[in-house]
Amino acid sequence: MNTDLGGYLRQMRERVRPEERGLRVSGSRRVPGLRREEVAALAGVSQTYYTRLEQSQTAHASPQVLLSIARALDLSADEQDYLLKIGTSVQNPHQRAPYEDQLNPGTRMLMASLGNVAAAVLNYRCDILAWNPLYHRLFAPHLDFDVTEDAELRPNVIKMNFVDEDVRALYVDWAAESESNVTYLRFISGNHRHDPRLAALIGELTIQSADFAEIWCRQRVANCIEGTKLFNHPVVGELELMYQSADLQDGNILKVYHAEPDSPHEAALRFLSRG
Repeated sequence: MNTDLGGYLRQMRERVRPEERGLRVSGSRRVPGLRREEVAALAGVSQTYYTRLEQSQTAHASPQVLLSIARALDLSADEQDYLLKIGTSVQNPHQRAPYEDQLNPGTRMLMASLGNVAAAVLNYRCDILAWNPLYHRLFAPHLDFDVTEDAELRPNVIKMNFVDEDVRALYVDWAAESESNVTYLRFISGNHRHDPRLAALIGELTIQSADFAEIWCRQRVANCIEGTKLFNHPVVGELELMYQSADLQDGNILKVYHAEPDSPHEAALRFLSRG
């Protein structure tokens, strides 16, 4: 996976305008964004040391140094978290989550009780481990409902958004959705740099989708926990749904979509739930 520290630092440095960091600009500049010596000065580290980091001559740095660089580059909280993940040594690269890709009985009971919202259980790669009937009807009625039971065939939310035309057509603002998908993948790749299945997913999407490859190379980072999405569903038409994600005790993620109470969107969701 393309999670090298030097490449990420270069990308972040090039997007910052000097005047944004209170630096005077005179004459022409040969590089976009900040110069290396400017980042080093803002972060309070030597230019030689920062250059070694950018040129990947030093693979890791202390958290204190990385936090100083993050402030100099004006990184967001998610970007700072990602920098710390890829810039510090990994203690146990082969350690697996205890319940990875499995549902415990409590999670299965929770899913069975969620009849009025579209709900799915995902792992961190966004493979769908389970979905309730409403989530299935909302996103992928063209797939067999029981496909999530097969570890080799279960759908992946991000992959479907890029290569499944039925799913892609659901989003009114697909460009925003695609950006959100890739920035989330970049975010979680910092924690799972040694996951071959995640690397295979990223590689497959890079080959199959020029859109994905172009966004991935930007190295933008952001988590995706809550928000609002606008859908154009073939059965019920326009749907504005809010979504939230929550970590579960079995190590997976519960994702739910719901509408504003007493709105036309809630009525459309109820209609869709009746099949």
